[in-house]
Amino acid sequence: MKHLWAVYGFSLLALFALPAADAEVFKCLHPDGKVTYSEKKEANAKCSPVSTPINVVPATSATGPGSTGGGKQDSLRGQIAEQERALAEAKKALAEQEGIRLGSEKNYQRVLDRLKPYQDKVAEIEKKLAQLREEQSKAK
Repeated sequence: MKHLWAVYGFSLLALFALPAADAEVFKCLHPDGKVTYSEKKEANAKCSPVSTPINVVPATSATGPGSTGGGKQDSLRGQIAEQERALAEAKKALAEQEGIRLGSEKNYQRVLDRLKPYQDKVAEIEKKLAQLREEQSKAK
């Protein structure tokens, strides 16, 4: 029975000792308006203890291995996505036109002439898309 009380007492001691392991955090307001959080009071700043728990996440570097490459890469990705949507629409329009055969098109050349602008549009967008992808691969 004494053993059980010892375990119980040790558990209570450990339970109450855990909050003491947390470091006190201070919110410091610097004269230039910058706010920092620290475990120590900083000189030349008005510091007050923070009572609510704070989760700290390390900052990631913009130039680190996970960086996106900046605004140029983002711009290229946006342009590529836009061109891919335009290409899908152009291919859909071409497919719709290929499925249509007008009564005035008894000669197959007339069908080809009618489809030519749609085919040219698809080819133009594919060319722009290839150029953007090449530019993106060079920018990496």
